Amino acid sequence: MTWCPCAQRAITTAPLLVIAALFAGTAGLGCKAAAPAGSAAAPSPVCTARIARVWHGRTLNNKADAHAAYLAEGIKKFLSIKGNLGYQMMRETVGDETHFMVISYWASRDAIKAYAGDDIRKTRHAPRDAEFLIEPKLTVMNYDLAVTALSCAP
Repeated sequence: MTWCPCAQRAITTAPLLVIAALFAGTAGLGCKAAAPAGSAAAPSPVCTARIARVWHGRTLNNKADAHAAYLAEGIKKFLSIKGNLGYQMMRETVGDETHFMVISYWASRDAIKAYAGDDIRKTRHAPRDAEFLIEPKLTVMNYDLAVTALSCAP
């Protein structure tokens, strides 16, 4: 169990397929506050994420589960990159296609540059993208976070 300051409760940290590693240790989305499990006074989280990097891709439904597993494994590395504060992976099936979105949270645009290079809008393609993706996008979006209100409580 790990104390989740955004949920203000203890949570299990087992890997999830669809939403992966949102809370790693006590640093999910850059939340830095911590308290022991069972603490009567839960802390207010101090979230340090400033940039959300958003990637979108789509695949045929018959490749969706394999792509989800491949993508979930590939994005685990984000947490080892200096300045990365967490990530989410989402999916939605629409007709014959399944859409995937990965949002990674960063302390700064400079942290993204250290990972992605000088052109932070350029997509960093994974080795098997051509196998899975329909019309891979060449760019990602990098949004300044203007408002953040998040709770992982049910």
